[in-house]
Amino acid sequence: MKKPFRRHFRIYFRNNHPAYIVGEDNDNYIFHRTTESETSGGKKNWKTERNPLKGHHGRQLYIVKAEQKDKKGRFSPFELETFKGVDVGYSYIKLKKDIKK
Repeated sequence: MKKPFRRHFRIYFRNNHPAYIVGEDNDNYIFHRTTESETSGGKKNWKTERNPLKGHHGRQLYIVKAEQKDKKGRFSPFELETFKGVDVGYSYIKLKKDIKK
């Protein structure tokens, strides 16, 4: 039986930064980039209440609103460790179905 998909963070090898994985589509992950900046491309990013990633103490984490899609091979094979008790299923981030490659 296949496990249900859980949202999580992985390193995105194209920029060596954490990415917030929100879904899968065959051999691709659907994701949002993360940043420490309030804006990206002149648009406001989503602010997390607290940085959920271990090892990133004192740095605010923002999630870029633009959704992207890329091959699973361009991400780390492991999920990034988050603080115990922190929920990363941010309900304000909805999955869009019409993502272009």
